Amino acid sequence: MIDREKIGKRIAALRKEQGYTGEALAERLQVSPQAVSKWENAKCLPETAILPALAEVLDCSIDNLLCSRELFILEAVYTDGQTQVPVTRFLNDIVRDNTLNIYVNAPFIGASIESDRLKLLLVKYQTPKGFYFSYALQNENLILNMKSEGFAGDRAFQIIGAYYGNEKKYSSAMQKIEHYGYFKRDRIEVNHESFPSNPASDDTEYLTLIYLNAEGIHAISCPENDTLYYGEHGTTLLLRDHSKCILKNVMRLSWEGDGSGQMCAWAGALYAALKYMGEPYTYDQIMGMSGACYRICFTDVWDYSCTDALVAFDYATPLYSAIGYSFRIVERLEKQERKLERLAIMEDIQNGKPVLAINLRVAPEWGVITGYTDNGSHFLCRTYFDKDIFEENEGYLFSDFWPFIIIHFGEKKNVKPPLDILKTSLTTLVDSFQAEECRGYSQGRDAYKAWIRGLSMESDFRIENDRDNVLRRLEVNDNMLCNLADSRRAAAAWLREDTSITDETGRQYLTKIAENCQTISDTVYAFRDMVCRTSTCKITYNTINAYSVSTPGLRKEQIILLENALVLEEENCRLAELILEMPEMI
Repeated sequence: MIDREKIGKRIAALRKEQGYTGEALAERLQVSPQAVSKWENAKCLPETAILPALAEVLDCSIDNLLCSRELFILEAVYTDGQTQVPVTRFLNDIVRDNTLNIYVNAPFIGASIESDRLKLLLVKYQTPKGFYFSYALQNENLILNMKSEGFAGDRAFQIIGAYYGNEKKYSSAMQKIEHYGYFKRDRIEVNHESFPSNPASDDTEYLTLIYLNAEGIHAISCPENDTLYYGEHGTTLLLRDHSKCILKNVMRLSWEGDGSGQMCAWAGALYAALKYMGEPYTYDQIMGMSGACYRICFTDVWDYSCTDALVAFDYATPLYSAIGYSFRIVERLEKQERKLERLAIMEDIQNGKPVLAINLRVAPEWGVITGYTDNGSHFLCRTYFDKDIFEENEGYLFSDFWPFIIIHFGEKKNVKPPLDILKTSLTTLVDSFQAEECRGYSQGRDAYKAWIRGLSMESDFRIENDRDNVLRRLEVNDNMLCNLADSRRAAAAWLREDTSITDETGRQYLTKIAENCQTISDTVYAFRDMVCRTSTCKITYNTINAYSVSTPGLRKEQIILLENALVLEEENCRLAELILEMPEMI
């Protein structure tokens, strides 16, 4: 027999649980408020035609509305804190005499979740006393009846269960969670220091939390070495989203840089990454500390990589040592090795560390990996070729290629004293100037001589012989001039700001090196301006190159310029050696 009084009380309770007033429920159902009042006061029952809509609005089944039973399972899920399987209907079907007695395991429930995480059952239920929440872990019994008073749904955030381990072995972590709550932290770092690992476990362990909030009962599982965050003003728990992570406000890269020129793409990318990380170094300081401000490189095939800072000499070690960072270089990985490297890049991004890489977009130049999407399937980046900036993805563009060289920032250590940094920089000046050929690239003194020889080979600059190779030589030549002028300008700026040498003679030597570097830079800039004014702009290679030394006369002038620059570079090498021999530098 249908009990109108019980049905009316059930409708009223479910309406309040869903947050409706009588008038609001009536409006949703397009009935009068008086009709709702009559249902709840047992004056009459809802019409059969309106029962489906009423059950949908109250988030229950029609059986829950009309059944004479007094224990109702309103919502139930079997979960591992990551995946949820609804089991509400199954639990309602096995309620007997207003009692639910269930052994929680996958075979009995008929729900399977493939993971090694702790499994559990979450339940929201109703009795005449009100609405309650309960849970049971795997391989435990859950018993609910008319006397059961689980966790009341008072809508306040509350963690009601905490476990650390996995489905094989786990233990309560509630005391640790209460400790976190005492300090009112905005996150929970899941690691073996905060949540001691079971000595018998060699598998991944998880922190599983069960909590209540205004939306109901929830479970979340966080793997070791990851982080849980309090969201929505501290009313929910969230996992760090590993599918996407983007570092905001990494500066744009430009050949013009901040107005002083940033032609060294490696140093420019480093400058952008370090600036994002809050480090105070300028582009010129990076060039100076690394020694890249003294570099010159050349190959007889006129390769564009002549201007790549790391193509033949290690300028990275002096730089990272000076600023107090360890670093790791990954070169030319095979495809089967990319998976682990992708995870390493993602981890760095998650930890707020941009990653340097070469060949991200358009051409093999250095840039910065600034984020990833789709679980690391796509990288976002800053490069020297970013003409377009879009609103999505924090204004970054997607990388086009897998980079063939990648540099990771390691741990931050002690910064070197200024005098040691200068000593290393001057040592790099001498070593790179006297360096032998490496990987087919001449360096320092030999690079000047090879560059001069290359410009002297007039047959190599005849368009009618091999147009593509001639245009390539002209463009590489101009790129090298740009880099030479910019690097020596940076060297002069870096050396002038040094105050670590107190010896007067040493200061004079250092000043002379700076003056020589500035002279080389000024001379090269002036030569390029002259070429720009006198060039006919008739040579095209992708775009018009107005700075090409396209005549024998211009190439002869450049040869004289390089011969004079080499004299100054020889003097700089001798002066650097004299400084390094001083007692205060030894």
